[in-house]
Amino acid sequence: MLRLARVFGSPEDALRASREELVLRGRLSPGQAREVARARESLDLLAEGIAAWAEAGIALIAIGDPDYPEGLSALRTPPPLLYVRGALTSADAQAVAVVGSREPTAEGEAVAERLAGGLAERGFTIVSGLARGIDTAGHRGALAAAGGRTVAVLGCGLRRVYPPENVALAEEIARRGCLVAEVPPEREVSRGLLLARDRIQAALSRAVIVVQAHRVCGSIVTASHAVACGRLLYGVPWAQPPFSEGWEKLGKMGARPLEPGADLDLVAQEIARAVPPPPEQPAL
Repeated sequence: MLRLARVFGSPEDALRASREELVLRGRLSPGQAREVARARESLDLLAEGIAAWAEAGIALIAIGDPDYPEGLSALRTPPPLLYVRGALTSADAQAVAVVGSREPTAEGEAVAERLAGGLAERGFTIVSGLARGIDTAGHRGALAAAGGRTVAVLGCGLRRVYPPENVALAEEIARRGCLVAEVPPEREVSRGLLLARDRIQAALSRAVIVVQAHRVCGSIVTASHAVACGRLLYGVPWAQPPFSEGWEKLGKMGARPLEPGADLDLVAQEIARAVPPPPEQPAL
């Protein structure tokens, strides 16, 4: 989608292109070109669908729109569309991601909740993925803070909240922040979408904090995207396996140690001083 918009100058011009142009200039296969042609022929139906989503409180933000989050321009593959329930605001430019294991210790959950709540009290929006464990603790910590905001990035459509036990939490997040997805509202969760959402969590944030992580897990993927986007990366040191292995890997990635009892005023100042690098290329 991004390549077509760049080649033809805009999404509208890409939709107006002939099948031959889509193959020759857009480097699509003949089958893909046919799919674009079908999309062009069904724009009226799509408009009806968008109107129905709007009535359900789901808005679309396209890359290039004024409301599209600037931080996503740091990605090599920013999402062409964001489906949003709730509201993204200018305050969300000051965001910190809190992520970690789906099977944390009770201590890990408590640390995540404290860090998220403390940073939310200091004006940061807390970003996470609505997953079980550390993600849930991070969202809850933000919601417990006075005036706290949180953004949940989903690996599924906004009408297919996963995991199901977090449906009520998702409703509260939509009221106090927003839910974000890059796929249509009816799309079911999948491993590929969960991994893809990790890059969005990192790019939306000025810093990423990994509380507990296994050596190979989605939190390490989020951390790698943070490094690629030039974001600050923190890790909470853990001496006990299996999270000690995750902390060791984070250390090799350049993560700064963040002790559970760290002075959050100092941490907040450090994050606020960090200057995100300029985007490598224009969005379109």
